[in-house]
Amino acid sequence: MADVAEKSLSTEILEHLRGLRERLAEEIRSYPTPIPRCDAQFNHLYEQLGRLGRELDAIEGAASERAAVKGFIASAPYTDDPLELEFRSRIGAALR
Repeated sequence: MADVAEKSLSTEILEHLRGLRERLAEEIRSYPTPIPRCDAQFNHLYEQLGRLGRELDAIEGAASERAAVKGFIASAPYTDDPLELEFRSRIGAALR
């Protein structure tokens, strides 16, 4: 039963991260041009997108569902959005 719950959690995490990645990608695509190299906000968005990609790869390649969920919980938040913090808290509570 725990395996089913963990699989559901990892699936939920993947869906959450993919949605976040799409929102960041859209924000980058719609960013006003020209973009100077020193644009801190754009660079931050781009770094977040890269980090999300690496996190998705790690979760998809995790040895187990539990390892994938634990890895997500241990990672730093991607945004300051209170909904992300609530999502992380809910996932952490469900893992216990």
